[in-house]
Amino acid sequence: MPLLANTKQNKGKALEEYYTEISRDKSNSVWAERGKNMLKLIEIINDSFKETEIWGLTSHSSLVLQTSDKCDSEWFVIIESLGNEYYFEYLLTDDKKPWENATVKGVVRNLEEAKKYLLISMKECGGWKNNKELEKLINENGIK
Repeated sequence: MPLLANTKQNKGKALEEYYTEISRDKSNSVWAERGKNMLKLIEIINDSFKETEIWGLTSHSSLVLQTSDKCDSEWFVIIESLGNEYYFEYLLTDDKKPWENATVKGVVRNLEEAKKYLLISMKECGGWKNNKELEKLINENGIK
């Protein structure tokens, strides 16, 4: 199932359209690069997850992953890109967080590793708990 755009925020516009617009910004090469890199990551998400429902919100150039189509529902993973780097942040589950809204952050410098960080983030945040497709991808990519 392709990454789904939050219907309240994007008003029928696919997330790919949003990042394509950013990627074509001739007045700001940094934003254009962010858009292109986020399109590559969305392609990985869409290629990897055929059944899992993943909702996305945008915040500037960040992609916020959620499990439902509500602007105010809990976010689980935030992804940003700058240059050849992808930045990931995910919420810790209640049993692991030392305080309210505790997160883990990390950065990776290539698309292949970005896929692993995506899978780890989705697993560790607990938003897609017991999701068979995610579990299969975790195993196929040698993630423990």
